Amino acid sequence: MFKRVFFLFLFFAFIIATAYSQTYRLTGKISDSKTGKPLSFASVKIADTTYGTTSDQNGEFILRLGKGYFKAIISYIGYFSDTASVFIDSKDEERNIFLKPTEIITEEIEVLGEDPAYDIIRKAINYKKLFQSRLYEYDYDAYSKFVIRSNVGTSTDKDTLKKSSDLDIFGILESETKGYFKKPDIEKQIVISKKETANIRKGFAIPLIVNFYDEKIELNDVKIPGPLSDDAFDSYEYKLAKVTSMDSLRIFKINVINTSNLVPQFAGNIYIVDSIYALLKVDLKTNDAGLPRGIDNLEFLQKFTSYKDKAKNNFWMPTDVEIFADGSFMGLIKFKGEVFTIVSNYNLNVKAPKGTFDDIVIKILPDASKKDSSYWSANQIIKNTDEEKRAFDKIAKDEAGKEKSVAFGFTSLKFGKDLSMDLLDLYSFNRVKGHQLGLDLHYNRNFGKYVFNTYLGYGFGDKKGEYEIEARLRMLKDRNLWVNIKFYEILNAAFLNERTSSRIFENTFYTLFYKKDRENYYYGNGYSLYISKTLFPHFRFGLLYSQEKQTSAFKHSDYSILKKSHLYSENPLINDAFRRKTGFEIRIDPNNYYGIDWGDGEITRFRNTEYPRLTLKYEYSSKELGSTYDYGRFSFNFYGQSRFNSYLNIKYRIGGVIMNGTVPYQDLAFFSTRSHISPELMPFIVMDYNEYLGDKLLFINFENNFGRILWGNVPLIKRFDLIGFLNAGKTEISSTNRKFLGTGYPFNPSTTDGMYMEAGFAIDKILEVSKLSLAWRLNNLKSGKNFFIIYSINL
Repeated sequence: MFKRVFFLFLFFAFIIATAYSQTYRLTGKISDSKTGKPLSFASVKIADTTYGTTSDQNGEFILRLGKGYFKAIISYIGYFSDTASVFIDSKDEERNIFLKPTEIITEEIEVLGEDPAYDIIRKAINYKKLFQSRLYEYDYDAYSKFVIRSNVGTSTDKDTLKKSSDLDIFGILESETKGYFKKPDIEKQIVISKKETANIRKGFAIPLIVNFYDEKIELNDVKIPGPLSDDAFDSYEYKLAKVTSMDSLRIFKINVINTSNLVPQFAGNIYIVDSIYALLKVDLKTNDAGLPRGIDNLEFLQKFTSYKDKAKNNFWMPTDVEIFADGSFMGLIKFKGEVFTIVSNYNLNVKAPKGTFDDIVIKILPDASKKDSSYWSANQIIKNTDEEKRAFDKIAKDEAGKEKSVAFGFTSLKFGKDLSMDLLDLYSFNRVKGHQLGLDLHYNRNFGKYVFNTYLGYGFGDKKGEYEIEARLRMLKDRNLWVNIKFYEILNAAFLNERTSSRIFENTFYTLFYKKDRENYYYGNGYSLYISKTLFPHFRFGLLYSQEKQTSAFKHSDYSILKKSHLYSENPLINDAFRRKTGFEIRIDPNNYYGIDWGDGEITRFRNTEYPRLTLKYEYSSKELGSTYDYGRFSFNFYGQSRFNSYLNIKYRIGGVIMNGTVPYQDLAFFSTRSHISPELMPFIVMDYNEYLGDKLLFINFENNFGRILWGNVPLIKRFDLIGFLNAGKTEISSTNRKFLGTGYPFNPSTTDGMYMEAGFAIDKILEVSKLSLAWRLNNLKSGKNFFIIYSINL
């Protein structure tokens, strides 16, 4: 394995060094011969080769050529092609090209009966099947450039420069890549060189080669039928708009009309070559249902050119793709994205070097980001505009200044790049601590590889200080060794999984204004250690050890801004105890994961399938370990997501807890319930916090995303998703623990009457990050608590 990767790296390094030392630039501009107007995205191909490029928005192109005599063929739909002959000796050359327009054969087509576009599309689909059946494997070269604009971008324009957009440049990424493909859908990208603006700390411009010959075009979780998919007539209507030409070839311009706004589809124009019935050009937009989250508009431009394999079979392959996207986040932060990828040097039906295909789908060569300006000057084939050049310099200066600067985030104060302070923890209030001041610092280095959190606080009600110090480390090359260590002396909220600043902030608001402290507390003093590692594919094993001294907390304040005459309820006592426990955790994940090798010793993996996952956990506390009580706790969590179509996208979570022995009150099993800020995954909505506890617990959560089935055509709300959900759960307490908990303590935990059930629906993606949920109990009814509405936001 290591030899294979090493020799693959040497091969590409040799190719790069050779190309760098022996290539020259052929540049020029392509224009209309009559009007002088630049022809954007014209095709430029070197005769008798698979090498070529595409002109940019200004009609300008760049080719890298070795010494010798070449013929560059320039073509554009609606124009006669032209050939530029050039001899490259020992310097760069320039050729400006003027193309002559062809005559439009027909502008309007009168249709009687079936539109002729349907027969053309049928033949195009048949041709697609034919050439795809003959294409097994190929490789190609690509050059990609991403330009991201935003109203929080870097201003680079002066009065002497014309702004190319109403938004400033936020970031730029460029890369050279070698791509490989093998049937049915195996891909590999080798990033040979890359550069990006200084504010993009880890990124690359991977070629977005969207092939509109494919059956489905995948955009994140959305799959959209291609205009030449086998079942295209189920999704689209077609109309022959006009017939034009390119040289002697007739070209059919066909309108693609989406038949629904409720399911993801495209709309726009495609161009088909007469007689061959090959796809020549695509100009399509997605409908609203096909837009990824946060995107308001998404447009694709793509062209195809004929290439031959060694057997002289013709294949029409993508030569470029331009993608234009714009959107906003919460209606405040606006952005635009421009993607331009040029593809050339196809080797069709040629096997890739042995060992190319593995679970690393993107491999960045170690020196990819170390290319100097002379390299880019010689090898760049998409020119940077003056604005883009200024953005590189300006962002680099700004980022250098940020190393020592202080800046405000959404809920944080940032000191340089790695250190931040959580503003939500500066002040909090509850009926035990009273008014509390706190300092919450976070150190995050290398995108979560090393995380250190420190919290210090003091409560003026109970007159106690508290602290929490935590380290989270993700070790080894692919970060599959996890180490979490925590030391603390803090007021814990019972029956919640962990302390979060957003939860404390939410409870502070309710306590001060509604005089409803929604949590119960106890003091905890101790430490915990968790170590976990992937032992082999699909199986992770972890060990845990902790100890905690648990003592009851008491109410120390009745303060509130409103309802001052009311009193808070007393904080319930716990079973004071010392708990030392050990245990293990097993995670079974049958999904396939692909990896990105960053070339610096780091590997990032991402899930490529949607199979359900299972977590099993066992914890044991005993007097032999020094604990006050003997008990064991087994829990399981089975969860996943299955997407069938635009209206059937199911998420599910099934889990439970079984405890034996003498279980203290504060360690009983509990349900995850609603929260306004950053709620947990699929919580119970109507059920109250702490309402049902037990030493045995079972929960089942289902939800389905119906998409925009009800309002896909309604302005203002057409981007919202409709969610339906059903939650069910059951708790029990053994007679032994019921007797133990009822002796000497003023509480008697409630359990469900059979299987508790609630149902409801939610309107999701309000301002992209928030959700309005409505739910009602189906049983276990309680007066005044059978229906609940909550508006939640994910920070």
